[in-house]
Formats: sequence, C-alpha cells, structure tokens
Amino acid sequence: MNLTAAALALAFLAGPAAAQKNGDPVTLASAVAAAVKNSPAALAAEQDIIIARQRVHEARFMALPQLSLSGTLSRLSLEYPAILGAELGDRYVDPAAGDAFYSLRAQALQPLYTGGKNTNTLKLAKTAHNQAKVNFEAARADAALAAKKSFYALLYRGRALEAASYWQARARGLASALPGDAFEQLEASVLLSGLADKARHAEGELETARTGLLKAMNREPGYAAEPEGRFEVLPVDSDVSRSLVTAMESRPELKSELYKAQMDDIAVNMAMVKRYPTIYLGASYDLNAYKFSSLADSSERSGSWLASIAIHFPLSYDIWTQVQQRRAQQRQGELKRSERQDGIRFEIVAAHKEADARRREAAQLGDELAAMKAAYDEAARKARPSMSALRALCALADLEQRQLAAVYSQLLARVKLEWAQGRDFDR
Repeated sequence: MNLTAAALALAFLAGPAAAQKNGDPVTLASAVAAAVKNSPAALAAEQDIIIARQRVHEARFMALPQLSLSGTLSRLSLEYPAILGAELGDRYVDPAAGDAFYSLRAQALQPLYTGGKNTNTLKLAKTAHNQAKVNFEAARADAALAAKKSFYALLYRGRALEAASYWQARARGLASALPGDAFEQLEASVLLSGLADKARHAEGELETARTGLLKAMNREPGYAAEPEGRFEVLPVDSDVSRSLVTAMESRPELKSELYKAQMDDIAVNMAMVKRYPTIYLGASYDLNAYKFSSLADSSERSGSWLASIAIHFPLSYDIWTQVQQRRAQQRQGELKRSERQDGIRFEIVAAHKEADARRREAAQLGDELAAMKAAYDEAARKARPSMSALRALCALADLEQRQLAAVYSQLLARVKLEWAQGRDFDR
C-alpha cells in the first residue's frame, strides 16, 4: 500500500511540476531589482529630480545680471512727437526725424539687494531637490515592497499546491485499497473530492500569484517566471527600539517631512521679504540712426548711455496676513510630522508583534506536523487501510496548509517591518 501511494504521488506531481519549471528562474533579489527598475512611479519620481535640479540652476541665475539686447525699426509719419511703448523700447521719436528710425540697445540689470528673496528662492529650490530625491527613494521602497509580497505569495502558492497534490495522490492510493462497504466508499469519495477541490483552488491561486509577481516586476503577461527560494521562516534580527531608531534615520517619509519643515521656514521668510526694499543697478547703451547704414558710421549716428540705481519700497496691506498664514501652515506641518512619527512607531511595534507571533505559530505547527506525520506513517505500516486512516490523512493535509499559511504570514510581517524601518534585514 505504501509503495502504491508513493508511486501515485510521484506520478501525480511529475506532470504539474515539470510544466511549472519551464519558466525563467526569479530570485527575491532579481524580482526586487526588476520592480524598482521598471516601476512607473519610480521613473516618474526620477524625472522630478531632474526638474528640481534645473530649478536650482534657475534660482542661481536670479543673482546674475539680467542682460538683454534689442533693436527696433520704425517707419514714421508724425505730426507731433511720440513715445514708443515698453515692448518697442521706450523711445522718444521726434517728427523731424524723417520717415525712418533705427535703434540698438544693450541693457544690464543687476539686483543688489532683494531683501533675501533670491537667497530664499535658492534655498527653497535646493530643499525641493532634496525632497524629490526622498520621494524617489519612497517610490523605490514601495516598488520593492510590492515585489517582495508578490514573490513570497508565489512561493507560498506553489508550496501549497505541492502539498495539496501530494496529499490528494496519497489519499487516492489509500482510498483504492479500502475494503469498506458502500457508505464508506461514498465517504471516501467525498473526502477525495474535498482534497481535489483544494488542489484546484491552490492551482488557481498559484496562477493569480504568478500574475501578481509579473505586475510587480512590470513584465509582460506572457513572461514565464519561476521563483527560486526557500519557503521558510526568516528571523528578525532586530528589536523594537533598534527598528525605531533605524526608521527615524532611514524612513523616506520622515526625511520628506524634515524637508517640508525647511520649506515651511523658508515660506515664512519669503512672506517677511515683502517688508524690505529691493535695490537694482541698471545700465544701458543706445545707438540711434535715421538710416540703417548710419548705424555703422559714428559720425551719422547718436549714442547714449545711462546707469542708475533704483530702490523700491513695498507698501502692501497683506504683509502680516501672509506671515500669519505661513506660520499657521508651519504649525500644521509640525503636527503632521508628529502624527507621522507616531504612526511609524505603531507600524513597527505591530509588525514586530505579528512577526513574532507568526514565527511561534509556524514553529509550533511545524513540530506538530512533523510528529503527526511520523505517527501516521508508523500507524500506516502496522494497520490495514481504513476510513480512520483516510480521515487522519485529510486532517494532516489541513494541518500542513495551516502551517504553510503561518510561514507566509511571518514572511509578510517581516517584509512589512523592513519597509516600516526603511532598511532591509541581512539575509
């Protein structure tokens, strides 16, 4: 009986296993690398870094002289003097000039003092650049988390299918040797149907998990992925206090909140800038002529230059209202940061408790399963096939599924803890 059951189990497992091993091997590290590399959110966040970097360059340009070169050609028919608008150069034109007027102007404007506006704008751009980097890290971490969950789900579903197929094949061999009456045969058929249903369900869950891994890796649906890894409980090499310290140093969301705090400070300073004057130094040089060819002849053209310093004193009614708004927003940011820190603490504590509870549960179920398997095999060698043996076999199949689910839950809790503290454990 034992040889028959073993032969049936091997024959049953050979077909599905051979069909499933045709895909490309995917390890946890390769799955995470592919997910991070192909994540649309991470790629979009990477472009945000480029945009923020260019804005830093733009902010630096604000402290440099603003240069302009302009030229105008005017056809005239005037009865009295006219002044060209700002877009045409702010030039005075006399009716005695004739029917044409040509002018070239080179102009430079240098901000000498802006009340800290340019400095704060540069600081704001640099902080936004750093925040873009943190957002990129957060997107990569989310992509890695999804890949880890999908990888372990595929490992779990594959192992569950193997276990269900093994117990189904072994139950068939046992049921075929039962000498019972019609009712016992009916009960055996019902039990076999239940095992077959669990195997079909496990197969469907396996394909769903495979699709989930492909989605996390952003691979085409037809890509054949075969996970490579050991499905077992992994230790958590950290305690709660150590994970909390790691999270405060590494969690991208906390880094982002720190940069938001800096941006709130800068926003308050920017609101205060309206109280201060701005000082500009400007210079320009004009060449004017009534013929285009005269622009090259110094005797027929006129040239003029000017240099000036301008001081602007702002007179605004909303200076203090803007300051109060920015300070209120700054306080809101502080409250949000405190709430985020508390949330991370609870996440880490909950993940530690979950991982520890599932580890103990998986260990206990594993010991019970090993002992009961050994006892069942010992009893099967001594006793004849019976309905009691078949019912015990079905109970063992359920126990192994519970043990696999506990291992899977522990791995998920460990993955969530890695994400919560912002750093992976050493494997």
